[in-house]
Amino acid sequence: MSTQFSAVPENLEWKQAYMAAVLEKDRTRVVDLIQDARSKLATRLDELRAESYSHDEIEAIQDADYLLQALQSSLSYRNDLQN
Repeated sequence: MSTQFSAVPENLEWKQAYMAAVLEKDRTRVVDLIQDARSKLATRLDELRAESYSHDEIEAIQDADYLLQALQSSLSYRNDLQN
């Protein structure tokens, strides 16, 4: 069993923003939280790609962004159903 260490420490800011968006129950706040999280994900992804580090974190960020896109789409769908 090998342990992989990254020279770039993992940044938790994107994870916190992601979790805040996913767990928010107030629809009036969730759209802004999704946008904030996606911005932080993109920033961190740029950092990691520039340094060529942490392929696991890159994959996690891409998965989180995909889920945030789906969440944002579902909000639009739900709003259409209510009208």
